[in-house]
Amino acid sequence: MPVSRSPGRALLFVSALAAIVVASACQENLTGGAACPTLCPDTLSVKDTILSGTKAFDTLVTVIGFPPLGTEQALLVANYTQGGSPVQTAAVLRFDSLPRIFPDTDTLAAPRPFTRVDSASLRVTIIAPADSTLDTVFVPDTVTFLVYDVDAAAPDLDTAAVHAQFNTAPIASRTVPPDSVKGQITIRLDSGFVAQHVRAGKRIRLGIRIQSAKPVQVNLGSSDAGLSASLGYFGFVGTDTTKSFVTRNVNTRTPGSPNFSTLADYDLVLQGTPPPAAGILAAGGIPGTRIYMRFSVPSALIDSSATIVRANLILHQIANLDFGATDTLDTIMLQPTVVQASPSVTNIAAASQLVELPTSLGVTGVPTRNFHPEVQRTDTIPLVGVFALWRRLGPLLTQRAIVLESTGENTEPRRYLFYSNTAPADSLKPRIEISFIPRSGFGLP
Repeated sequence: MPVSRSPGRALLFVSALAAIVVASACQENLTGGAACPTLCPDTLSVKDTILSGTKAFDTLVTVIGFPPLGTEQALLVANYTQGGSPVQTAAVLRFDSLPRIFPDTDTLAAPRPFTRVDSASLRVTIIAPADSTLDTVFVPDTVTFLVYDVDAAAPDLDTAAVHAQFNTAPIASRTVPPDSVKGQITIRLDSGFVAQHVRAGKRIRLGIRIQSAKPVQVNLGSSDAGLSASLGYFGFVGTDTTKSFVTRNVNTRTPGSPNFSTLADYDLVLQGTPPPAAGILAAGGIPGTRIYMRFSVPSALIDSSATIVRANLILHQIANLDFGATDTLDTIMLQPTVVQASPSVTNIAAASQLVELPTSLGVTGVPTRNFHPEVQRTDTIPLVGVFALWRRLGPLLTQRAIVLESTGENTEPRRYLFYSNTAPADSLKPRIEISFIPRSGFGLP
């Protein structure tokens, strides 16, 4: 019996065949009218596009100075050479206000200023490594703590003037065996030096660095972490034996400069990682650097109904030969964070501080990468979850930017180096590889 073919079924077959032909002939155009791509109608096929240069980023820059001066959770004091490069850091401790009046219980009594000071000392707290096996790595030999008078007649942020004070002779020192470099360390100070400042109502600003026969580094407690250094002394009144022991934590008092209150203590790099060469992006080092990347992906991809199923940031890593694998003490990692600053924040250094880990924003699939900085390679960072976050928030709430950090930021000199948009070849420039499903329907999104 011959098979019956109804006219309705034949028409349906022809229409379906025509749709397949149209879909197969459709090509995505990301440079359509007004920079808005024409997306193919009624398809579920995945399209790929690669963006680089200004089509991918409007800003790529290395930002130097992390953590910001005075915000350190620990004060790194180090003296060693790694990969042929010297690393020397110091801690600056400011005591801008010191007790100079005997603390009488009788509030009606006339103030009695201290006339003599005795038994002056500086006390600092050593922060033990999280990994106890590194105790003998960081402090393998006897350590000498050197104390300097670093008071300089210069503005608060003029660290160059403070740096120069470390070229003078130390005013105090203490030598400590390696197994005693822990807990609190007390360093005796010249009581005459302290008395002169106390009686005159003058400030004292001290700097600490260390020396050892072997590479050495310790972390001192900071005021930001609640482990402030302190200066103590006995204050005497007149010629009698009336005395009081006073102690004062680090503090700062700069008239008219309330914003510098965090500078009561801070880290100072005496010798560290030099700035990266022009056109090179760097994350890590001492002082710490971060890579700020602001994206200029077409709004038609992020904000339209096109579905992004893959978005990979491709970076070409330059081998950092200054620090080979045999020089390292432990592993550092490359950590992407998401900028939370609004588009109105034009200061890139400020925006680079206002960041969050992707997981804290509910974004998964953006791993902290264990990329070795001494290896030349192509690195891939998946950002599809970040793109989805940007779509949900819209373009007016947050900058469409990320920051790349090293987990060894400001604690060790190794850093990651990447080519920027000025790379010697186009193939080495940063790029974004995106796969997306176009919107359904005809016309522009």
